[in-house]
Amino acid sequence: MNKTNLYKQRQNKNRVSILTSLAVLASPLVLPLHQAVAASLTTVANFNGANGSAPRAGVFQGKDLNLYGTTSAGGSSNNGSAFKLSGAGFSTLTTLINFTGTALPNRGTNPIARLFQASNGNLYGATFTGGASNLGTLFSLASPAFTGLTTLVNFTGISNGANPAGRLIADSTGKVLWGTTSAGGASSKGTIFNVPLSGSPVTTVISFTGTNGATPLARLQLVTTNGSYYGTASLGGASNKGVVFKYTPANPIATRYSFSSFTGANGASPEAGLIVSSGFLYGTTRLGGASNVGAIFRVPIGTATNPIGAPVLVASFSGANGANPKAALTPGASSGIFYGTASTGGANNKGVVYRLNVGTTSTITQLISFNTTNGATPESTLIPVGTDYYGTASAGGGSGKGTVFKFTP
Repeated sequence: MNKTNLYKQRQNKNRVSILTSLAVLASPLVLPLHQAVAASLTTVANFNGANGSAPRAGVFQGKDLNLYGTTSAGGSSNNGSAFKLSGAGFSTLTTLINFTGTALPNRGTNPIARLFQASNGNLYGATFTGGASNLGTLFSLASPAFTGLTTLVNFTGISNGANPAGRLIADSTGKVLWGTTSAGGASSKGTIFNVPLSGSPVTTVISFTGTNGATPLARLQLVTTNGSYYGTASLGGASNKGVVFKYTPANPIATRYSFSSFTGANGASPEAGLIVSSGFLYGTTRLGGASNVGAIFRVPIGTATNPIGAPVLVASFSGANGANPKAALTPGASSGIFYGTASTGGANNKGVVYRLNVGTTSTITQLISFNTTNGATPESTLIPVGTDYYGTASAGGGSGKGTVFKFTP
């Protein structure tokens, strides 16, 4: 074959290759040429000790559209603080009060529960320790400035519980608050209680015994369709790996409370609240699952009179996609999508923001790995504000004392 014919054959082959490529690009089956925008994390505020440190509870958006939260340490007495984020991008941090331990005026130490805004406009919260007996408090911050603290309850141990760790929630009337204490009560293993907005009296409705659960660290979840309160206890139950429980005030006393134990395979040591989605309650456990570094589970809601079912494993953490979650899930904009934080694991073992896709095979995908500069050890539940989500990291940031961050999927 001469050189002229060989050259023409190569030209024809190149022409076919180019035409084939153009046809493929024109095909509707080809993915778009642009890449999907990756998830991002933006630091909103850095804690430096003076303005608080170690924010273990997340923020929430008040009725005035500002963000509010607490730090578990730092502030003028190093007992923690309550703060507000306002302005463009929530960039202005204002300290509302500094906790003062066992002494007046702002009794309380180590608030690790997220604040809650009640129907009267006031903010309500809990401190894990401090107060008159150094066993924790319930407090309110008066609207609209939220700079005046009233101690509503000083926990004393056996009589009314001790060391509240979970956020308060309101009943269906908005006039009674429900919560848990992680210790105290008749068996010193924690309680479920309710209290009017005024703070008195505190009514203990369940004392945990170990058999029915122990050391509840999370808020309750009210399901209005059946009038039941659901929650978790981090220890106790058949294997001492924790329980998921249901309490229905309207039932006869003997059937008000039911629980189901974690086994390790379906999770262990739940420390976060439950959320409602598509007829199920979803939650996280700090341990257990396939790699014993945490799991996501669900239980059916059922009716008021049905005992709670056994927790079913949805997906396991592996370390690479996160480990040891201490925060609840947050629903995403699309059905079957949830977001959350894990306190360790990821590329730097300093925690992650992850996505859960619920399906025939549910998957956990690491979206952001914390690296100390952008925060570390996130323990808080994400909250949606517009198309973004806000949370706290209890360490890392500019001064190594924690951050508030914005996550954009």
